[in-house]
Amino acid sequence: MEKLKRTSGILLHITSLPNRFGWGNFSVSAFQFIDFLKNGGFGVWQVLPFSECLYGNSPYSAISSFSINPNFLDFSEFLSEEELVSLGLKNISDYADFNQKVCNALKCVCEKFRDKFDTSKFRKENNYWLDDYALFKVIKKYEDGKPWTEWEENLRNRNKTHLESFAKLHKTEIDDEILIQFLLDQQWKKIKNYASVNEIEIFGDMPFYVEMDSADVWSNPKDWQLENGKPKLVAGVPPDYFNSEGQLWGYPIYNYATMAKNNYRFWRNRIKRLGELFDIIRIDHFLAFARYWAIPSTSKTAKSGKWIKGAGVDILKEILPKTKTKIVAEDLGIVTEDVYKLKDKFEIPGVKVVQFAFDGEGDNMYKPYNFEKNCVAYIGTHDNNTMMGLLNEGNWDKINRFKKYLRMPLQEGNDQVIENLIVELYKSSANLIVFTAQDILHLGAEARLNVPGVSEGNWTWKLENNIDTNLCSKFSDLAYTYGRKK
Repeated sequence: MEKLKRTSGILLHITSLPNRFGWGNFSVSAFQFIDFLKNGGFGVWQVLPFSECLYGNSPYSAISSFSINPNFLDFSEFLSEEELVSLGLKNISDYADFNQKVCNALKCVCEKFRDKFDTSKFRKENNYWLDDYALFKVIKKYEDGKPWTEWEENLRNRNKTHLESFAKLHKTEIDDEILIQFLLDQQWKKIKNYASVNEIEIFGDMPFYVEMDSADVWSNPKDWQLENGKPKLVAGVPPDYFNSEGQLWGYPIYNYATMAKNNYRFWRNRIKRLGELFDIIRIDHFLAFARYWAIPSTSKTAKSGKWIKGAGVDILKEILPKTKTKIVAEDLGIVTEDVYKLKDKFEIPGVKVVQFAFDGEGDNMYKPYNFEKNCVAYIGTHDNNTMMGLLNEGNWDKINRFKKYLRMPLQEGNDQVIENLIVELYKSSANLIVFTAQDILHLGAEARLNVPGVSEGNWTWKLENNIDTNLCSKFSDLAYTYGRKK
C-alpha cells in the first residue's frame, strides 16, 4: 500500500464550512478552502463521514454507508435567489427547522430538474447500493419514519412481489432520491477534481459499524447477527479516556461467518465507494478488526460486554489488494498487541494525539519524539476538546507538563502553547500532521465539534467566515522549513 506523504492538513468537515445557510455544503466555500490549503502549504483536507445522518446530526449514524448527505447539496446551483428566500433557506433558526427546509428545497429541485439529467450511467455504476437505498428512503417515509424492523411485514422482510409493487407505485419518488444522489455526486466530483489539480488529497472517514435502522442492514440482514429481526449483540466500548462508563453504541454486530462466504462483499463495496470519494480513508475504531467489544442487546450499560476476536486479517486481505486508496487506522482506545500486529502486517499507519501525551507519569507514545514516520499526528481530533478549551479548563499540572515539554516559561499564555505545539508537530517525524480548524484559530470549548458519549448538542459548529488568508504565509513557511512542502 502506498505510504503517506510527508505533508500537513486541516480537519474541517463539510458541515463546518461557512455559508449563508444553516449548515456547510458543497458550495463555493469548499473551493475557497482548497485555495487556503494550497496557499498555506497544506497537502490534505480531512473530512468526516459524508453519511446522511440518522440520529443527532451525527455523521457516524448513517441511513446508508454509501449515500451522501442530501443536506450537502448546494442549492444555489439549481434555485434562484427568490426561490431560496421563499423556501426560507436564508433564515434558519435551528437544525430541525433547517432539515425541514432542506427537505422542501430538495422537492423543489427534483420538480425542476426531474427530466433534465441522464442518470443512467450513475445508476448502473452504483446499482450495488443505490436502488436499495432509494427504495428504503421512500418506504421509510410512507411508514412514518419508523425503524424498518417495525414496518409492515412484507416490506420489512423484503417480499419480492410487494417490493416490486411498491416500487412501481412510487417510481417518481424513488427516482427523485436517485437524482439527488446523482447531483451530490456531480457537485463533489467538481470539488475533488479542483483539490486534485491543486495537489490537495481528500482524507475521508469510514465508521466501522452501521446503524440497525439502515438500508445496509435492511437490504442484507444475513450479514449481521440478528435474531427475529433484532440484534443479538450490539457494539460499544468499555470504560476509557472519554467515558468512565464505557459507551453503548447499539450498532448490530457483523456476522463474519456469513460475510466470509461472499468474500466480505459489504466491506469490498464500502471501500470501493469511499475510494471514489476520497484519496485517503480513515477506518474509525480500527481495533475492532482485531477484537471487538460485544454487549448483549438487553444490557443497559457497556460494562457487561466481552471481547471477541475480530476478522480483520481476512477482511483486509480481501479489500486492500483491490484498492489504490490509502488506508489509515484510527487505533485510539484500548489498544492491545493484536492491534499493533494487524497494523504492522498490512503496514497501515495509525494515529497519534498530543492531547493524550501528558496524562499520568512516565513515557507516552503520544509524545512527538515517539512518533513513527508512518502515522497521522494531531494536537486533537474532532472527538477532543479544542486545545484552547483544554487549556482553559485550568488543569495546571497538565498545562505545566505541556509547557515543560515545549521548553516554555511557565508564565507564557495559552495562545503560545498552541503555537509551540503546532511547530512541534511540523518538526515531528510523523509523515502526516493534521490540525483541526479550531486549533489553528485558537478557538475555545464553544467550538468543540463532538463530546463522545453525549447524544445532544454535537456536530453543530460552523465557521462564520472563511479562514483569514493572512495565516497562509505562516503555515507555508512552516511546511517549507520542515520538509512538508514540495
